[in-house]
Amino acid sequence: MTTDCRIRVLPDLLIRKIAAGEIVERPASVVKELLENAVDAGAHRIAITAEDGGKQLIRVTDDGSGMSPEELRLAVARHATSKIAAEEDLYSIATMGFRGEALASISAVSKLRAISRRPEATEGHEVRVAAEQLEMTQAAGCPVGTTVEVRDLFFNVPARRKFLRGSPTEMGHINEQLARVALSHPEIAFELTNNRRVTQRLPSCQTRLERIAKFYSPELASALLHIQRNERGVDLEAYVAPPNQSRATAQWQYVFVNCRYIRDRYIQHAIKEAYRGLMEPNRHGVVFLFLTVDPQSVDVNVHPTKIEVRWADSHLIHSQVLSALRETFQRCDLTPALRTQRSREPISDEEQDRMRHEMAAALRSTTPIQPARHGESGPPALSQPVRSTAPAGRSSPPAMDPAQMWQSLYGPPESRPTAPQGPPQPAAGPLPAEPQRLPSRSRAIQMHNLYLVAETDDGIVIVDQHALHERVLYEQLRRRITDGPLESQRLLLPETLNVTAQQAALLESNAELLAQLGVEVTPFGTDAVAVQSFPALLKDTDVISFMRDLLDQLAQQAGPANTDAVVNDILSMMACKAAVKAGDPLTPEEIDALFERRDLIEKSSSCPHGRPTMLRLTKADLDRQFKRT
Repeated sequence: MTTDCRIRVLPDLLIRKIAAGEIVERPASVVKELLENAVDAGAHRIAITAEDGGKQLIRVTDDGSGMSPEELRLAVARHATSKIAAEEDLYSIATMGFRGEALASISAVSKLRAISRRPEATEGHEVRVAAEQLEMTQAAGCPVGTTVEVRDLFFNVPARRKFLRGSPTEMGHINEQLARVALSHPEIAFELTNNRRVTQRLPSCQTRLERIAKFYSPELASALLHIQRNERGVDLEAYVAPPNQSRATAQWQYVFVNCRYIRDRYIQHAIKEAYRGLMEPNRHGVVFLFLTVDPQSVDVNVHPTKIEVRWADSHLIHSQVLSALRETFQRCDLTPALRTQRSREPISDEEQDRMRHEMAAALRSTTPIQPARHGESGPPALSQPVRSTAPAGRSSPPAMDPAQMWQSLYGPPESRPTAPQGPPQPAAGPLPAEPQRLPSRSRAIQMHNLYLVAETDDGIVIVDQHALHERVLYEQLRRRITDGPLESQRLLLPETLNVTAQQAALLESNAELLAQLGVEVTPFGTDAVAVQSFPALLKDTDVISFMRDLLDQLAQQAGPANTDAVVNDILSMMACKAAVKAGDPLTPEEIDALFERRDLIEKSSSCPHGRPTMLRLTKADLDRQFKRT
């Protein structure tokens, strides 16, 4: 009796493609592996070149130790490496790479060319591989070091290629991989070129703080607190920002172990605990943490991307990080300084006024940042004129005066010339299907400048003033943005914001969205932008803080920034910043206006972030609590 065997051995090429899928997720994965190899080769200068976000070309050139012809041929073979030789070496890894999979996995899904030369050799050698098939090897002229070119990534895996994002998004991921290597190796000089335009040039530095200042901004670096500690076999160096420099996302937290970037839940929890009670729970601290430990006390061979580790003593690492950060915060004065204008030389009032108006006029005349043209990415070209982003036939609405803005957002509902409307629509959530009209101010009070308590026909309702106002503003913003750009107010003196190359690319690719939100930015030097116009709704909001949070929100999005989800997230942030805060006293008229606005919106039972806006207690509930039933 014979049976069909349903189990088969996969072809070698299919096996290689499956294995490559675990390592090479996108162009940034290629950059990461090639950068790690260059660092292991002892390079002092590394140049990265990308085209079309790395989908068409990635080239990494270093001046490291190079390879001989025999080593170059073996380097593209699977599980061939010079960094480990025996099983024991896996337990004391001191290099960035060690598996011998990088070049082989990359060549399985691309067309790879590598050229290298040893210092003692008079000529270099070249090897070409396509879909892991060795095409040719030959002698070639080249400087000392190694150059690896990767073209047409995923040309033989179309299913993977169609999931790649646009060029600006992919370049953002490449910038992030460069940051993870450059921050931990300040002694190495880096240069990143995108579509034949240099977007990052990082000279070698003496300290990590200098690299942070160069990669991000001197403004951020000057605010960081330095921590140096060596206890119980853990050498810890950190640069942490005070709580007032917190950000909207955790992407500003960089953790390195033996110069390797990692993500670890124990360390993340320690950082969160160190900041607990010093800032809002939904904010995240800015932390650059560098740990040096015995390689035998940490296992980096846990995940194919080498981004997760396993500790021999995780409690020790947690306690060392927590105590180092917490002690620093307790020792330092964390009182935020008032932002004021920079001190000027004593000049006359007339001269100051003339200089102020000249500067404002010059900045107003600068062309706003526009969306990238098809096939381009990276920061905007500062010297080229660009066209206006305003839709044809539409001009921005005039800014409202403060009284009109208050009436629109806080005041009672407008009278309508139509027939009287029917009863309010049912509210979402646990509220009754037909909510009662909330009472007048004579029957509503504010408690602790936080909650509003009002009597209803069958009990009482307790309202969170911030959550309800946030929902009201969000619904109004969402309706307004469908009709055109939000009302904006031109700043007399534009605010300048330092940005990275990745953030400049985000501003460029999302210029249309910024215009819809009432934000206008223009280039200001090589690594900064000037905010010219700002939403009138946020007139009392710190411009720089809002723009940082906005950039963090845009950076978190995996897809294009014109989707409803991205717009809703940003409108939620805007509504949260503009709403009344806990501790703000409200006048009886403002309480009435807030209650009346609540009757006109849907989903008033929760704020845009999902928190409840009110709690309802019926008379029966109160009777049960006081044992009257």
